[in-house]
Amino acid sequence: MKTSDGSSLMEQAYALLRKEIITCKLTPGSDISEAELAERLNMSKTPIREALSRLRTDGFVMAYPRRGYRIAPVTLSDMNELFDVRMILEGGVAALAALNLTDDQLNELEELAEVTYDLLVEDSIEQFIISNRKFHTAIALGSGRPRLVNLVSKNLDELKRFFYIGAILRNVSPETKDGHHAIVRTLRQRDPDAARDILVAHNLSTRDGLLSVIASGRNNQIGII
Repeated sequence: MKTSDGSSLMEQAYALLRKEIITCKLTPGSDISEAELAERLNMSKTPIREALSRLRTDGFVMAYPRRGYRIAPVTLSDMNELFDVRMILEGGVAALAALNLTDDQLNELEELAEVTYDLLVEDSIEQFIISNRKFHTAIALGSGRPRLVNLVSKNLDELKRFFYIGAILRNVSPETKDGHHAIVRTLRQRDPDAARDILVAHNLSTRDGLLSVIASGRNNQIGII
């Protein structure tokens, strides 16, 4: 059965549940059931079951026979590996971008660096995460290397749940805004080594901020293991 926008009910359920998992509305490590989701999304169990099967293939959901499903937890091991990849990729990309970004592209980065969020404003965090992705992708585009753009984009997508966790558990707006403006100032210097260093330092700071939240015990509400 197709919905009004032409998508199937399974596709609709998949998109909704995937977004709820990434934004941590469905908490990592929490248990869910077909019946519960079908009632909440006002659908039959069949499209829910098919969507959950696809999410399981994606690694977002774990299935337990006769017990239901569990949202895949996020792990420190995953986080550290993804940030290691990010620092290698974005450091190299920034060095290339420093030599290739146009003034118009640098001005666009300045605008993207201004975006902040307010936990009390609906969808504020989502817009912040989207702008953060655009900022880092724009630097990759400035490198003039399409394959690197694809690798950076994939890495950012894999890190998205961690970005939401960081934004939910502490206010990262000021440090992100300041950090992004510092990156743009460095890119304007056209110094590849300095650009590489500041991107690596920025990503280390982001990871350290997440680790500090985890060490404080506030991760219990999110489900980091």
